[in-house]
Amino acid sequence: MTGRWWLWLLALTITGVLGLSFSGTGMATDLKSPAVEALAPVQGGLHNLVVALEELLEGARHAGDLARENQQLRREVDRLQAEVLRTQEAAQENQQLRALLNYQRDNPGREYQPASVIAYDPSNLRRSVMINRGREHGVQKGMVVVSDLGLVGKVVEAFPRAARVLLVTDPSSVITAVAQRSRVQGVAAGRADGSLALQYVDRAADLREGDLVLTSGLGGAYPKGLLLGKVSHVEARDQDLFKEVRILPAASASALETVLVLTDFTPVELP
Repeated sequence: MTGRWWLWLLALTITGVLGLSFSGTGMATDLKSPAVEALAPVQGGLHNLVVALEELLEGARHAGDLARENQQLRREVDRLQAEVLRTQEAAQENQQLRALLNYQRDNPGREYQPASVIAYDPSNLRRSVMINRGREHGVQKGMVVVSDLGLVGKVVEAFPRAARVLLVTDPSSVITAVAQRSRVQGVAAGRADGSLALQYVDRAADLREGDLVLTSGLGGAYPKGLLLGKVSHVEARDQDLFKEVRILPAASASALETVLVLTDFTPVELP
């Protein structure tokens, strides 16, 4: 009989259910028995379980609503962040364009073609950039390129809609230069570290750190008076004939985004 205990439990459960069913009809009095009374704790536990399940389902629905609301808020935050970035980029671009316009206003009498830098030379062999203006826009080989900060370089290849600009910091770049304050002259040559060396400066020449260095115009390759940079180092050793002079370029290659091509300047080809 012990192996059939579940039959007795089933019978007791049915009896309890019947008792609950007739409780509202007055017939429950006859059905009350020790078995029904024994099931009372079980019934109470089932009731509590049902209530707990209902609360759990309600909590799950509430959690689902919160998750959907959080997802919507995250999407809104992402949208607002993207809008802020677009606004900041537009402001930065407007600032650069204003700087170029100010440069043109402060340097009248020339014709300029605005251009954007679209690529940097991926190799370390040359220091050059590509711009989005070419022969169809009047850009030709040999034309000088500037930014609002100073001299950038020279066009060495012109394509229909693009051009390659050799930067002043390229080791093959050589520019005749003059110190603005003392009028000391030399040749500015590009260096591998991104600076310029002002060569052939006499040991007795009056040159100091902080002096501005401009293009001298000698040789006809560049117009006169374009800012090259600022003297960052001067050293005179007893065994050398010339001073060692370093120049920090005015137009940093790493920050180049927009430039101006001087379309009305024709370099002079010396024999």
